[in-house]
Amino acid sequence: MTEQNKRRQKPPHCKIPTLSEIENSRIVELIATLTDDDGEVIRSELRKDDVDIKALAKRIATGSPVEILSKLALTGTTNVEWVMRPDHDYVGLPSEAASCEFHTGFEAYIRDRVGKRSDGFKAIFDALDNHTRPLIVETGCLRVPRNWEGDGQSTFQFDWYARERGGHVITIDANEESIASARRACSSATSTILNDSVAALTTLGAMAKAPVALLYLDSFDLDTSDPMPSAVHHAMEIMAARDLLGPGTIVCVDDFDVPPLGPGGKGLIVDQFLKTVRAEVIYSGYQKIWRLNS
Repeated sequence: MTEQNKRRQKPPHCKIPTLSEIENSRIVELIATLTDDDGEVIRSELRKDDVDIKALAKRIATGSPVEILSKLALTGTTNVEWVMRPDHDYVGLPSEAASCEFHTGFEAYIRDRVGKRSDGFKAIFDALDNHTRPLIVETGCLRVPRNWEGDGQSTFQFDWYARERGGHVITIDANEESIASARRACSSATSTILNDSVAALTTLGAMAKAPVALLYLDSFDLDTSDPMPSAVHHAMEIMAARDLLGPGTIVCVDDFDVPPLGPGGKGLIVDQFLKTVRAEVIYSGYQKIWRLNS
């Protein structure tokens, strides 16, 4: 055998892994990273004809390895730049929106997205233009990114507006995941409070040095078959926030005129209270918006 032929021969007992073997090895490694086992348990379940993929995915997603990885990703930041800027892509807006002033951006990118809330939000921001360095307090923050039609992505909108006007947003929610979502979406103009809204509003009121520009109430989900618990909760919120209110304060309750209920919804009791203090109604629709005059 010539030296050239010897060099062409493969070394004995040297098997080159196939592409499928490499992929399989990486899949097993990935499963093992996301679960508490070595990957074989999940693989065996995947081989079953009646496997419930969604149930299996949920089991992995709620397991401790994924929770640990998620918290490491959220807390293992080497700089704070990511919490200083809003994330337009996270809420589904094009990069061009980042260079727009708010009112232009609202008309170009937001108004059509928020559907039934479009006129309400327009009324809010037109009214806020009368405030310098507005302080906005919101209960019930942005939960699911890009869900413009569903919940209006209000926290992101308020953050954009306040950032441009030299103001600040405080958003309160009792759900840790919602707070994390709002934190990712918004800039450092927004502060988040993970707490019961009534308790948090009471504390903020005790610390307040001046009335807020906007109190936006949207925390307790409305059950159209039993609306009173939500209505009572929002009434408790406005009572807790009484020290945050003053002449010129704008108050908005979301989910006010909701089919098939008609007017009332989350704001059923709030509406009655604000009538007694002769608050000016500046918009009534899916949202209801008042301005306090005294």
